[in-house]
Amino acid sequence: MAPRPPSWRYEIFMFLAVSTSFLVLFDAFSADRDTRRSAPMRPGPSPMLTTSTTDGRRRRPLLDLNGFEYVIDSGACEGPRRHTPIVVHSHVGHFERRRAIRQSYPRTVLDRLGFRHVFMVGLPSSGDRDGDLQARLLRESSRHGDVVQGNFREAYRNLTYKHTMGLTWFAKRCPRSDYMVKMDDDIAVNVFKLNAVLGRADNRDLAGCVIAAKPIRDESNKWYVSRAEFAGDAYPPFLSGWLYAARAASVPRLLRAIGEHEKYFWIDDLYVTGILAERAGLAFTDLRPDFETDPGPIHCCVHKRQRCDFLAAPTGDDDTLLQRYAEQLTRCKATNSSCDVFRKSKLHHNCLDLWKKKQPLDTRMGRPSIEILNWN
Repeated sequence: MAPRPPSWRYEIFMFLAVSTSFLVLFDAFSADRDTRRSAPMRPGPSPMLTTSTTDGRRRRPLLDLNGFEYVIDSGACEGPRRHTPIVVHSHVGHFERRRAIRQSYPRTVLDRLGFRHVFMVGLPSSGDRDGDLQARLLRESSRHGDVVQGNFREAYRNLTYKHTMGLTWFAKRCPRSDYMVKMDDDIAVNVFKLNAVLGRADNRDLAGCVIAAKPIRDESNKWYVSRAEFAGDAYPPFLSGWLYAARAASVPRLLRAIGEHEKYFWIDDLYVTGILAERAGLAFTDLRPDFETDPGPIHCCVHKRQRCDFLAAPTGDDDTLLQRYAEQLTRCKATNSSCDVFRKSKLHHNCLDLWKKKQPLDTRMGRPSIEILNWN
């Protein structure tokens, strides 16, 4: 006997059931897609930031930042050759400045000297609602492989997170390196002189421009530091964050010096190379004579080939100076000619005087967050 055809009530019931199931599944799929689109671009915890516990794997904090993870990581220290990473503090939006640094010295020169730039950045501000800045950074990272991004927002008072992130990254990712170099992205660096500095047998734990300074106690100053933040009347000696070099063995000692329940301190170079270095018992090699405090000497080197042989100087946010200084040094090395012939001549001083008259002088010594006691 053939089966009886379903009644019209049964057909309506099946139609409603199928339609409801479809709508539920569609809604669930749409919600999942929207969640993935709006969620921060961050992978699961990096293996280097986890530790085994009885309840599984958990993330370690970065200072007091629980749940820290790398949004973007870099394998810049990987490969058959040993490299000295130059860890560059860069704002996430400084795409042109990072491009200028990459193009400043030919890759063949950096490879011969054993240097490789790695850029430390934070998350874009909340203004990047469409994710355009982050998407551009991901493309940059995919192309160059030299970007490390942490899951904290870019802010001047978050620089200590960026600094300790760079130390942590180096300690885990660069086990074969003898040195780590840290620099800011608005500083012109003579990599030939830097290579000579790292080759000195008398180098101590940290090498850079040693600064003595004291806190600003004026509450009307936006760089005011309270006694609750720092109780003393003078900071321990520290290195300018413009550029310094650390022996590889010194980096984990700095990290181990961080107290378990320590308050966050926002002046990053002072905290890392001053407070932490003092706790760790690290010694300094003072390179102050090799630092310049304004862009004038870069200008005179580029235009007059005068006094080019310094180690580092600020560019005054002029990316063209950064590139042209590196190009001048590279030409001088390639032709085995001197770039320092007018170092102590009257002509050299005239060049600097003319430069100072043409534009305002911005020394930017140590930033206005501290009061320098003895730069010279």
